[in-house]
Amino acid sequence: MTFTKDIETNLTGLKLVLKRTQTVTNPTPLISWLPQTQPQPAWIGLKTHAGVSKIMPVMPDLSLYPKLMELICGRISQSNYVEWQQEAYEMVGVETDTDTLHTIQISLVAAASLPSTLGRAIHAQCFQWFANANPALAQHLHQQESVPFTLGIKYFSSKKIQLRITLLKQELLAPLLWGIHSNLGGEINLAGVPCRLSKEIDISHASSFEKLVQIPVQNTIKLQFLSPTSFKQSGAIQPFPLPDLVFNGLLRRWNHFAPPQLKFPEIKWNCLVSAFELKTHAFKLEVGGEIGAEGWVRYRFNDNEQAKIATVLAHFAHFAGVGRKTTMGMGQTSIQNSKLR
Repeated sequence: MTFTKDIETNLTGLKLVLKRTQTVTNPTPLISWLPQTQPQPAWIGLKTHAGVSKIMPVMPDLSLYPKLMELICGRISQSNYVEWQQEAYEMVGVETDTDTLHTIQISLVAAASLPSTLGRAIHAQCFQWFANANPALAQHLHQQESVPFTLGIKYFSSKKIQLRITLLKQELLAPLLWGIHSNLGGEINLAGVPCRLSKEIDISHASSFEKLVQIPVQNTIKLQFLSPTSFKQSGAIQPFPLPDLVFNGLLRRWNHFAPPQLKFPEIKWNCLVSAFELKTHAFKLEVGGEIGAEGWVRYRFNDNEQAKIATVLAHFAHFAGVGRKTTMGMGQTSIQNSKLR
């Protein structure tokens, strides 16, 4: 049985590591494994990686996690054989993490062809998931000028999509997953079309502000704009991702959510666009649409200190998005030729 060091303060990423077994005949069903816990945790399966199965016990409120961890540790000392989705497992580890930034992916299969205008539908659905756990939290998030999450959609076909949610605050992970859990393996409606969710989620990337500032400097940065991206400039809409618009926007987002000791000063960027391959696309909404750019841009920084900050912000863009309407699917961004940390 293995534990990480920071279990007292970083419990929202709590994961139980399972190993399939055939040596036990009467494992305890996981839903009744912690009978004294109130409320009962929601058990969420994570996408299997390298043959390792993990599940997350999720609670609706951060204050419940220390007690949950205490009960899990005590229960493991008595019995670590459980039944999960009609299979027997041995519990071989408990993991926690200190990550602040998360990317969550959920697959959906629709009963009919989905429209290309899902931006407002996924926006509303995400707020509904937060409201399932905490209506006051959902209302508070709705009133924020700088919302601490982004949303994206990847279409595999007209009936199969992947929903991507990024979180910029650690404390949002628990209520979001609590709100989602009752729909996993079941149906929701998006734009009037029934959609069945996968039984598991994938936390595809996780990082923190502290990890991002340690990334080696890149003087040349290539950003890939995965969905239509645009900006407000002088009262108009600018679809070209000019350096000032991209990196000043990311700088504002970083300074809004990062710990005080990691905030950056305002910068007058000394940056050139050295190459690009972009096309404008219409991001369709239920009423009208938004023009934005998709493709890639290579930025070159001559000042090494600016390059250091830009490198951090470029990796942050994976979680924060770039430009306008990032909670409806616009501005999804990744940095190319670099391993995300």
